[in-house]
Amino acid sequence: MINIKGLVLEGGGTKGAYQIGAYKALRDLGLEFQGVTGTSIGALNGAYILQNDIEVMEDIWLTYDYTHFMNIDEENYEKYKNIDFTAKNINNVIGLINKARKNEGIDISPLRTLLENTLNEEVIRKTNKDFGLITVYWDKRINPHPLYIEDIPNGRLIDYLIASSSLPIFKLDRMDEKLYLDGMFFDNMPVTLLENKGYSDIVVIRLVDDFFGKLNLNKHQEINVKTIIPSEYLGGSLNKDKDNVEKNIHLGYLDAMKAYDRYEGNKYYFNADYKFDEQYCFDKFIRMDKESIENISSLLGIKKDPNLRTLLENIVPKVGEMLNLNKEFSYKDLFYGIYEKKLEENSINRIQLYDFNKVVDTVNKNIHNNKNLSSNFEVKPIISLQKNKMSKILTNCFLKDFKNQS
Repeated sequence: MINIKGLVLEGGGTKGAYQIGAYKALRDLGLEFQGVTGTSIGALNGAYILQNDIEVMEDIWLTYDYTHFMNIDEENYEKYKNIDFTAKNINNVIGLINKARKNEGIDISPLRTLLENTLNEEVIRKTNKDFGLITVYWDKRINPHPLYIEDIPNGRLIDYLIASSSLPIFKLDRMDEKLYLDGMFFDNMPVTLLENKGYSDIVVIRLVDDFFGKLNLNKHQEINVKTIIPSEYLGGSLNKDKDNVEKNIHLGYLDAMKAYDRYEGNKYYFNADYKFDEQYCFDKFIRMDKESIENISSLLGIKKDPNLRTLLENIVPKVGEMLNLNKEFSYKDLFYGIYEKKLEENSINRIQLYDFNKVVDTVNKNIHNNKNLSSNFEVKPIISLQKNKMSKILTNCFLKDFKNQS
């Protein structure tokens, strides 16, 4: 095995905007990659990354609408944009494959024109970096066709990038007498292409946090795989709406930074603040007064003496579960989670970077008068909230105690 980094980009249609943001974060962190592989949109993004033109790709994502990728009217775009092409619902797209075979799909010749104008195959080949993609061809059954750039004839890179990205809803052109389809039908996350080249340190940028992807990753336990996973659903496979694209690029950046511990938080994102370490947060809980513990025990139906042991053994696990924290959550996770719950109650935009110290100060200033926090932070009304009155009272009990300790 060679100790150089490789990058794997999962397929997922227009969800791929997420990978632009995530890669920008990796670049800001100083990470460099000797090899890149991808499937479908992951292969397209990978080509621009190798060309060192991620800004061009970002501009394409942000300023070019769906008409620059496919010939389709607005009515049909709205009809199809939220379709998901995943292994999970493969049975639902068999009919679309049959339509594609009959050339009844959506014309994607604008995509070819766009690639021809913005991708330079010669530049990509001269990087001397490893590049691989996955496609399949249809011949009474699906036949896998994984390729490295050295396997692709000169002048044919764009052909194979389009082949890898040929979702079954598109009109498909035959190439070398074969009908090619999106590589997702064989391997939507081609870690194997890099592992077979000897890579042992790989970063994977996912687009869907699904069971099939996890099974794929479990095959590669003998190498170091760092995975960046979307923290929320990225939208349909053809959704090129600008607000969705902008959100996904921003989310990709935030999730990647959090994956490398540059940002903190459970659901929200905060600049790393070493003041709020595990010991600081643990101390906040063990210094809670008897009255607060008694009130919280009553709310949770815990009939035990309101002492430290009850707090740590009974209250803390229940509150962590109520906040949907991971089973192995830390006191820091719980401390952050309680403040995040207050942000959520006030419809504060989740996809934004915050200063946790400012959040604590703002909550402390408003906790006793129940003043809304929206004047201090960006509100995102589209967030669906679970208006649980008991959890609100519960978190307020903690927050008031934390404030009184100051």
